[in-house]
Amino acid sequence: MSGVVVLGGAGGIGSAVVRALRAEGRPVAVVDIAPNPPEHAGVPWIRGDATDPAVIGTAFDTLGGVTGLVHCLLSEHRAPFTEQTPDALRKVLDIGAVSALEPLQHLVSRAGGRPCAAVLVSSIHAGLAWGGQAPYAMAKAALEALGRAAAVELGPRGLRCNTVRPGFVMVPRNAHRWQDADTREALTGLQPSGELAGPDDVASVIAFLLGDQARFVSGETVTVDGAMTAVLPEPPAS
Repeated sequence: MSGVVVLGGAGGIGSAVVRALRAEGRPVAVVDIAPNPPEHAGVPWIRGDATDPAVIGTAFDTLGGVTGLVHCLLSEHRAPFTEQTPDALRKVLDIGAVSALEPLQHLVSRAGGRPCAAVLVSSIHAGLAWGGQAPYAMAKAALEALGRAAAVELGPRGLRCNTVRPGFVMVPRNAHRWQDADTREALTGLQPSGELAGPDDVASVIAFLLGDQARFVSGETVTVDGAMTAVLPEPPAS
């Protein structure tokens, strides 16, 4: 099977993507600034900055025959809107969105006209505002726009590009929230199912979008939030 380069494979969702793809028998190479965890021993692991074109090139060279890409990078700068700075916005935008441009170009170039697929990991923050998260929301919205542009412009060269928009996911960086009983209760109260998503719930959707069964799905943003953002809040009973 053809290979997949995963950018940000050490994080909660990225690591789950690596597991899901390996379970399908797909060769995987990872780029991350974090070291290779024992769980992924044997996976080609390029420890470096995923915004560096040379590092991206190394990942594609290491694996060979790459026809898949997953962009799972993020950066945040949490602060009130009045305290945000242009430099903070630029940094978050560079890591969260601009960093997807050259890997997409690499993918299409290396595929050489063969069908290829990319999935960019966004967030419900791209469409919903939450205090203190302006740069993150801006970067995720830009990432979705970049994905649509890639699907349209590079589709004739064989690329399918989609974006996945997770809701709240129980990943290690959010552990301080979902491990707190009161916060967990509040979060599950927002979910019609009364459950919280795990990273594997998102990874399975990403794996599907990379596969042949999704061959006619492109330019889409797929929300994976258990219908949380589909809920219309009801006014309190009078």
